Amino acid sequence: MDIRIIGVDLAVKAQHTAAIYDPATQKFITKRRRFRSRPQDIDGVLAKAKQGASDDVKIIVILEATNMSWLEVGQYFHRLGAEVYRVNGRHTKAMRQIDTPHAHSDKLDGMALVKLYLVKKDKLVRWTPPGGELLALQRMSRELQRIVKQQTAIQQRLLDLTQWTWGGWRGVAPKAYQEWIMRHAYDPWTATALGAEWVQMRLLDDMPKAQTDWIAPWLQRAEERKRLYVTPETVGFPYITEFIERELDELNHLAKRRKTLTKDHLLPLYRQLYPNDVLTSLYGVGQRSAAIYHGFILSIHRFPNARRFGQWTGMVPRSFQSGTAENKHMRLSKQGPNLIKATLYQNADVARRWDIQLAYVYYTQMVTQGKHHTQAVCAVASHLANRIYALLRDQRPYQLLDLKGEPISADQSRAYIQKYLRVPEKIRKQRKRRQS
Repeated sequence: MDIRIIGVDLAVKAQHTAAIYDPATQKFITKRRRFRSRPQDIDGVLAKAKQGASDDVKIIVILEATNMSWLEVGQYFHRLGAEVYRVNGRHTKAMRQIDTPHAHSDKLDGMALVKLYLVKKDKLVRWTPPGGELLALQRMSRELQRIVKQQTAIQQRLLDLTQWTWGGWRGVAPKAYQEWIMRHAYDPWTATALGAEWVQMRLLDDMPKAQTDWIAPWLQRAEERKRLYVTPETVGFPYITEFIERELDELNHLAKRRKTLTKDHLLPLYRQLYPNDVLTSLYGVGQRSAAIYHGFILSIHRFPNARRFGQWTGMVPRSFQSGTAENKHMRLSKQGPNLIKATLYQNADVARRWDIQLAYVYYTQMVTQGKHHTQAVCAVASHLANRIYALLRDQRPYQLLDLKGEPISADQSRAYIQKYLRVPEKIRKQRKRRQS
């Protein structure tokens, strides 16, 4: 059977460039053929590749993941029977630098993609179109990430603003009442003019079960800030109050949008696609997290083994070995999608409280290895990624096991962790100081 390999350097607005290679002659049929994302253009590339070949010629296409250009071109090649492989741009760059380290062009990138297939065929995974619904699930996950990022940014701005205008809320106003203060009496002059009695009455009208013991120390702090700034105009409290109100309105809008996206769109689509999802059998992994995993993984068969899947998540440490020297405990590669890393971290922090084996990993990292909390949770996240891969590969629910590999109930696991695998508070404080 004849084989033709097509390396496609994709562009966003300009023309794509295809390099066509014949393994039989070990020569390029063409090193640069320009085309656009149009059926007639792609048909022309295929026709050129099939010239002089048998009717059952095998077409292999290697695409670089450039924006979403790879989808429009890749799905058409796939539909016409070609084997399509999608690779990361870093791999293309590395291959090009081996061959032509001092030159860069679309033609050279197309040729590098062909050579990448020739020397790294066993490392590439065949790509198949995921379908519109899975892509929609991924888009919704990304949208959710953007909303959370915006919320975090606003919260951080308000926190920074309060730190220099009020000296921070710590030890003064509980978190449950901070937004209420910002909306009703953020200006220290306004706060003291209203007085403790009015503040307490108005607070209980809005929040009948609210605690009020914080009001006196909060008003004392307001008096301190008045003596510090002398007048409201010193730092522009009138403007700051208006700014905070706009920020809080935007924060509430984002919260509603986040809730609507999750409740009315993301989760219904996820349940439709995965009515009996094995991922939710993992402790720490809820439906929202499972939807994010599926939206980005698309198909677990893209990854030949758990090691490759772990590398994709970015939650595995780098490695270095030379001669007799070997560096261990290196930083995480952090190469995976940011949302996957964040979700794995959050899930791992919950899972370690219920799963004995993960709790043991966390305990060992903190107590024996001298890691701080974040490093220990990242180690747990790496193990959690292995579990996710195994469940999706085998399509079986998760079974809690003890340290000897025997089945155990959730209550037994939790009780054992509480009794034997809790990190002493003294050690936790020591690790915090080291981290800072």
